Amino acid sequence: MIYDQQTIHAYKDIKRIAKKYPGRLLDAVECFSQNQYDCKTWLLDCLNQYPHHFKNKTKDSIDIAILGGWYGLMASLVSTEFKLKPINNIHSYDFDPIAKQIGKLLFPAIDFIEKDITELNLNDKHYSIVINTSCEHIDQSLLYKSIDSAPSKTLFVLQSNNMEEIQQHINCVKNVEQFTEQYKGRLEKIRAYELDKQRYKRFMIIGVKK
Repeated sequence: MIYDQQTIHAYKDIKRIAKKYPGRLLDAVECFSQNQYDCKTWLLDCLNQYPHHFKNKTKDSIDIAILGGWYGLMASLVSTEFKLKPINNIHSYDFDPIAKQIGKLLFPAIDFIEKDITELNLNDKHYSIVINTSCEHIDQSLLYKSIDSAPSKTLFVLQSNNMEEIQQHINCVKNVEQFTEQYKGRLEKIRAYELDKQRYKRFMIIGVKK
């Protein structure tokens, strides 16, 4: 273990979470697991190589939304590692008010918005890219609704997995082909990806709304 100033900051964050939200400590720590890091940096590696045009790509800067943003790790990584365009605004959406409060402790620079995906209308927003890494947790009709509410040419980045044994996973897919097929009617210029994590497989598609 490397003991440095970053270690001290992490210790202070964990201590504050343990004091204010003791029942959520283990859940918050899971946000920083190797698995979470691998899947989210993999997303950014693929997204940074996406070749096709999308909404506002030619503008000086763009806005990005993270749906099911949890404690904000995905938003934080996007803010530092996204390379295609400068970012004007990045918003992390989640229905959980405690996730928002813990997220503010961990990533104070991120703009957290407490809102359920069922209440979110992307048509009145200016997002060029919408990222959702939690499709396995969300009913398929709601995922379709989020895409349908977005303007044409919005770029969607979606992840799911095949871990059907987890109770909270209500919408898993068996393979990347099934995942892609679910969105062919709504997205075009789709790039599909698979990450083998030995214990399970992570699937991802990147595509532009028709």
